[in-house]
Amino acid sequence: MDPSGGMCWAEYTQCWSTGNGEEQPGMWPVTALGFDLCSEVLYTGDTSGQLVTYGLGGEGEELEQLASVQCAHTPVRRLYAAKAGHVFVQTDDSVQVRTSGGRKCFGRTTTPNDAFTASTLSASGGEALVFTSAGAGSLLNLELGSVTHRMSVESSIVAADYRPDVLVLATAAGDLVLRDPRAGFQVSLAKRAAFGSGPGCHATDMVRAVDTRVFACGSSVTDAADSGAVVRLFDIRNLGEPVLDLEPEYSHAPVRLYSGDQLLWICHDSGLLTTRSLAGDVCLAPLPAEPYAEPPLSTYAYMSAFGVAPSGNVAVVSDTDGILHVWSDSTEPFMSTGDSPDLYAAPAVFDDSGPLIDDESVSLSSIGMGAPVKSPLLSFMDSERLYDVGRPVAYVEARVLGSLKQMGAVGYAPSPRTQRRNQQPFASPAWRQSWRSAGGLAEDDDDELTRGRPKFISEQLRSRRRQDAVSARASSRSGDQGADVASSGEQQPATTPATTALVPSHMRRMRIEYSRFGVEDFDFSLYNSTRWSGLEGDISNAYANALLQLLYFAEGFRDIVVAHSKGDGCPDASCLSCHLGFLFRMLSDANGASCHASLLLRVLAERPEAAALALLEDADGNPATTMPYAVLAQHLLRFVLEQAASECTKQSPDLPIGFAQRTRTVCPACGTAAERAAHVFAADLDPPQGSAALASLLAGGAASVRRANTQRASDQPADFLLLISRALARSDTTRAWCAGCRTFQLLRTDKRITAPPAGFLALNFPVLDAPWQLSLPNEFDLEVSIDGNCPVRALPPGETPQCRMQLAAVVSSIRDTPKGTEHLVIHVRVPQAAGGGWLLLNDFLVQPATESSVVTLGDWWRTPSIALYAQSPNKEEEPVTVESPVDMSSTLILTAPTSVLDSPAYKGQSTPTTNQKRRSAKSVKPQSIARSRFVAAKRNTAVPLTQAEAAQLLTERSFRCALDAEFVVLEAAKMEVFGDGTRELHRPPVHTLARLSVVRANGGLLHSVPFIDDYVAATRPIEDLATQYSGIHAGDLTAGTSPYKLSTMKEVYRKLRLLVDSKAIIIGHGLKHDFRVCNIIVPPAQLRDTMVLFQSPRHIRPISLRFLYWYFERKVIQSGEHSSVEDAQATLKVYVHTEL
Repeated sequence: MDPSGGMCWAEYTQCWSTGNGEEQPGMWPVTALGFDLCSEVLYTGDTSGQLVTYGLGGEGEELEQLASVQCAHTPVRRLYAAKAGHVFVQTDDSVQVRTSGGRKCFGRTTTPNDAFTASTLSASGGEALVFTSAGAGSLLNLELGSVTHRMSVESSIVAADYRPDVLVLATAAGDLVLRDPRAGFQVSLAKRAAFGSGPGCHATDMVRAVDTRVFACGSSVTDAADSGAVVRLFDIRNLGEPVLDLEPEYSHAPVRLYSGDQLLWICHDSGLLTTRSLAGDVCLAPLPAEPYAEPPLSTYAYMSAFGVAPSGNVAVVSDTDGILHVWSDSTEPFMSTGDSPDLYAAPAVFDDSGPLIDDESVSLSSIGMGAPVKSPLLSFMDSERLYDVGRPVAYVEARVLGSLKQMGAVGYAPSPRTQRRNQQPFASPAWRQSWRSAGGLAEDDDDELTRGRPKFISEQLRSRRRQDAVSARASSRSGDQGADVASSGEQQPATTPATTALVPSHMRRMRIEYSRFGVEDFDFSLYNSTRWSGLEGDISNAYANALLQLLYFAEGFRDIVVAHSKGDGCPDASCLSCHLGFLFRMLSDANGASCHASLLLRVLAERPEAAALALLEDADGNPATTMPYAVLAQHLLRFVLEQAASECTKQSPDLPIGFAQRTRTVCPACGTAAERAAHVFAADLDPPQGSAALASLLAGGAASVRRANTQRASDQPADFLLLISRALARSDTTRAWCAGCRTFQLLRTDKRITAPPAGFLALNFPVLDAPWQLSLPNEFDLEVSIDGNCPVRALPPGETPQCRMQLAAVVSSIRDTPKGTEHLVIHVRVPQAAGGGWLLLNDFLVQPATESSVVTLGDWWRTPSIALYAQSPNKEEEPVTVESPVDMSSTLILTAPTSVLDSPAYKGQSTPTTNQKRRSAKSVKPQSIARSRFVAAKRNTAVPLTQAEAAQLLTERSFRCALDAEFVVLEAAKMEVFGDGTRELHRPPVHTLARLSVVRANGGLLHSVPFIDDYVAATRPIEDLATQYSGIHAGDLTAGTSPYKLSTMKEVYRKLRLLVDSKAIIIGHGLKHDFRVCNIIVPPAQLRDTMVLFQSPRHIRPISLRFLYWYFERKVIQSGEHSSVEDAQATLKVYVHTEL
């Protein structure tokens, strides 16, 4: 009989754990069990990270699987019923809250080195405590999905129980710790509750039952004869000695505990279930004396998880064979005690002979579904997910607020007459955008930057037409009202939400908005009125924009990489220095136009070293690790400089960024010393606080303590010049191997600067929890002595310094909200010959800045990352310009084009096709190889330039050509569809160049014959070939399998660069888009765009090339697949009509 006197417990049913239904049943054993509080749902989690929900069927029948979802790729350790229809899941690398159907509501992740080891829920189910192996604890609010409290706990927490008055923790070493939630989870009592003697004693499970009692389960592995599972009862008021020991005689391995209202359940590793009564204060009477539930396990199987339903009449045991054993004391068991309806109840079966669908008087909701379903419909939405938020408030334009006059609690302003009275366009996209801006969202709140002007060129054209119509109507009215508006506008400047925000609008993250005409319709000139160009930030890894701008304004470094990109001796297609040179030349030619570094960042993403160093962002645009952007920028700067130093050895043996350093290591025991010299690109600053703050930054008391003796003397904030001096002359004590002593010793390492920086000095800031309270020095004197000491001091008036360093740039990480995402901005000093002053570059926003805003570091939303100091030159500075001389040797890429992909070494590395695999190497004759290469080369229709044409390209500067390009899609567009059917484009599709064709336009025998027809080899997976518009088929861009002669993107870009530098006239249709994807800026004087020439001033939509060619030539092109050669020749014929 069972403890309550009812019928005996017996096995109700058993079944295999099904997992995701696609693998063999029982393949992944269940590791965690849980029961829903208000519905008949059983939760299971297995070793594969799968969460599966079941419902009870009939006696002897298999459990009914309701839902299955992959929560993680690590085993599920614990499952708790959070609230009705929700479950809390803990794995090794994540904690999540999911619905019964598997939808994720909340989640937190951790690193593999700091895995989650234990978790527990509050009695109400609204809070959860999670603990990691490093000793970090977090209190999670499951309703808000946020962390409300953090704490440092004992390491290796294996079990926990959370009640309103106490938190009980158990460690792997056998310790029990009590913490008080009412006092900020401070330790109130700790005791070692070892289950034996020696280090092998450990606690494996723990549960607090009722009142003042704590049950702990553990085992000892020190003595094989005495090893076994022990359940101990402790008094929560005194952990000195256990009140009672329960030694299960049926198990020698850890058991599992569960406490109900009146019973303590003990499940042994063999599957045996026993109970103890919780009645009374101390004594735990066994009920019954004999075990009453023992699932039949196989010979080599043992219990892997155990759980008891809230109702108390269902117990589930899972074993390592993947079998779920369900035991009950009733023939009609139930699991939950709540009265909520079952979320998975089958819908009612409707009569098939219902009303006809064409009967308009009957609602469609009354038509039956035909057959019942076992899972919720996609349209299912319970009441807990529905909130009545009401209609948003009306949006008031900024110019109305600017003319607002206040009288008491009422404000009034003249009506701008832009909409009808008492009407608000709630459904229009324009209203949605205006309402978001009024809500203070950082991504849309830039009215102050654009001064209320439309962001799209097409809207500006429409706005001019509307203004002309309004002016015509206003001229017939009295001008009094207009005068009132103008005068009030001068007295009350416009007040937008951005002016009252904590973070200035120009420091927030810049967002590009897209219209149906694409990114070319966005007016970047609203954000930049200077001659310096910004970089767009809507591409992957665009956080590097600030670093690229820093290197561009570092004149010596810029000259080196630009010279490297002009040379012909670098065959590496993924050379970062070459692409840096391409980007710097584009920034110099842009003259204030917006640019983007997509080509360079794409090459960076393809470098395996960058991925290994975690320098790349994930698919959502966040860092691959939890590293802040301020630290990520420092790592990226060091990586780029290291690559440039190895790639530009021909142009310069040493880069002008960094300094020479001597490192001397001395063993105090034996006196062994070693020295080495190195070039350091950046110096790391110490935190401005003293030793206490520094020790907190060193994780776990690391062996390396920087400047410990110096900082121990005072905990007062240090002067910034002192921090620079410590960074350049540093002494560390590190435990390392001593070759003289042949053992590990505490070695003293002295790092000293040996010479002043030749050009620039980069300083890396540590990331602090609080804002910096120091200001950057505008300039300082650097004196390097013979012994390597580096005194840094401020400049006295009239003194000539040995080496004067002047602040040149500051990279900072900006956070729009206290818990928002980060982005990087940079302040740079403009050369004196180019106007002087400071500039702020926030992606594509470029505007002047004050010196005080650069050197002041006390804002909460700003975290400094890198400060660049430049050595003051003895001569007058020159403007930032990049000369591009063109000589005859550079035309070899057009007169005798070659590709690195044609080399036999590269062909040997290409992936063979299926037909090539079938043939052995001996069966392929040299004649067939030569013939295949000849055929592949003939498929490209280009005829190289002659020497006469090359001379004309260089000397006469009147060379004309027609260009067309074909593109493929690397990444599809990201769009958001709203409930009213409208769509908003978040990011357009990412294109890359697939084929470039350039034909002659100078007359003669070779007129309209292409001299460039290059197919660009693909280095990344292609999302869409767009064959109908590009003419590119599968395999055309794959090296080794393409029937065409392929070229690298770098080789094609150098050809385009040569045409631009030689001042060639380029004819095309839609050249703005073509050159934008190619990532190159062409001066407008060299462009002849037929789309612009035939653009109607009264229409925004351009005229297609197909229509223009049919109109002038009465011939049809692009009837099938597009060809860039055909389109370039057609554009040339259309352009001829503009000269007639």
